[in-house]
Amino acid sequence: MPVDTRAALDAADRLRGYERELLGSLVARRSVRGEPSDVHELCAEHLDRLGVEVELLTPRVADLESHPEWCPPQPDVAEPEGLVSVVASRGEGPGILLFAHIDTELPDPGDGWGTDPYRATEIGGRIHGVGAADDKAGVVSVLAAARVLVPHLEGVRLVVGLVHGKLGGGLGTLPAMERVGEVDAAVYCHPAETGRGMAQFKIATRGFFNIRIETAGRRPPPVEIRTPNSEDPREGVNALERLRGVLDAVDRWADREDLLCSVNRLSAGVGPTVLPEHGVAEGAVWFRGGTFTEVYERLATVAMEAGARSTALFGVRSNPAEVPSGHPLVGLAARAVRAEAGAAPRVYPAHVASDIRFPIRCLGAPAVGFGALAGNFYGPDEWVDADDMHRATRVIVRIVSAWAGHVTGGRPWPRIEI
Repeated sequence: MPVDTRAALDAADRLRGYERELLGSLVARRSVRGEPSDVHELCAEHLDRLGVEVELLTPRVADLESHPEWCPPQPDVAEPEGLVSVVASRGEGPGILLFAHIDTELPDPGDGWGTDPYRATEIGGRIHGVGAADDKAGVVSVLAAARVLVPHLEGVRLVVGLVHGKLGGGLGTLPAMERVGEVDAAVYCHPAETGRGMAQFKIATRGFFNIRIETAGRRPPPVEIRTPNSEDPREGVNALERLRGVLDAVDRWADREDLLCSVNRLSAGVGPTVLPEHGVAEGAVWFRGGTFTEVYERLATVAMEAGARSTALFGVRSNPAEVPSGHPLVGLAARAVRAEAGAAPRVYPAHVASDIRFPIRCLGAPAVGFGALAGNFYGPDEWVDADDMHRATRVIVRIVSAWAGHVTGGRPWPRIEI
C-alpha cells in the first residue's frame, strides 16, 4: 500500500524536539570506537517502543576473519564482544534497510574543545558534542524516520541497523548483514565527511589497502678492520637501490592497471657510510575494480619479480562498491534531497571504506549514503546543523515512501551484481 507521504512528513515535523533530545542522550553516552559501551541499550529502547523486533548482535571474530569483506580493526580490540550492534525489523515483503553507526572517535577535552564533549550544546543552530557529526546525527535521523514510517508501512519490511562501524565495519556492519536478510535497497545516513552536507551523496566507495615491501642487501667486506668507510659499495648489494627498482616496477604496473599507488614512508640503512642491508617501503593503494585480495596479489607478484624479498598487506582494507548512476534508488534519493535542500546532490566518488559497500557486496542491494551538514569531524567542537539533521529525517521518509509505492506496485528493483 502506498505511503501517505504528506502525512508522514507532517508526522516527522512534530519530532523536532524528539530529535534534539535524542541527540543529547546519544552524545552523553560514551561509545568510543573499540571500547565496550551501553549506547546500544538506548537505541534498542527507542526501537522497542515502536513494536519492532529487536536483536542485539555481538561480533564473532573467529567466524568473520575468513569473510571476503573482513577488515581487521585498527587498532586491535581487546573485548570485541562488548561492541553490541542493533538490528530491528518490522513487517513482511520487500525490504529496505536504514542504517548508521553508533561509535565515535575519542575526544580530547584538552585539544581545543570549547564545550563539554559529552553534552550536546546548541550554539547558533549547530549542536556540538562528540559524535554529533560522526555519526550520532545519522542515528537520530534513522530512529526518527523509523518512528514516523512504522505506522504508515504495509506490505513491506523496514529494517534498522545501528552498528559499530568506525573500525572498518568488520565488527559491526559486516556481522549485521547476515541478520538484515534480503532487502531491495539500503540508506546509510552519515553526514558527508567533506563538510558539504546534502550537497553531496555517495553511491560508490573506492577499494583500499596498505602495502609493505621489503628488500634485502649485502654489505661488502671492509678493507680496514672494523672501519665501515673502508668498504667498497660496488662490492655489495644496496637494499635501497634494489627497493628503488622495485618501486619503479610497481609504479609502471599501477599506471597500466589504472589504479593509484602512493609510497609514503621509506626506511633503510643505519648510517650514511654503511651500505643498507634492509629496505622497507610502506604505502597505500586505491582502486575501483576487483578485490583487495586480487589487487594485492598482482602487486605482490610484480614486486617479487622486480627483486623484493617480501610483501605484506596490513591495516585497514576494503573492497570497492558502486551503484550504477541510472539505478532507480539513485534518482529517487536525488529527488528526495532536492525536495528538502532545494538542489540535487552531486555524487562524491572518492570516499574510501564507506559502509555502503556492505549492503552492495553482501546483499546485492543498492545503497546510497547522505547526511546533514556537519563539521569538525574527529576534532574539537564537532557539530551538526540541527535544522539539516531534521531535513535528513525528512529525506529518509521521502525515500522510503517513494520506494514503498514503487515495490508494492509490483515493480521490483534491479539487484547489484558484484
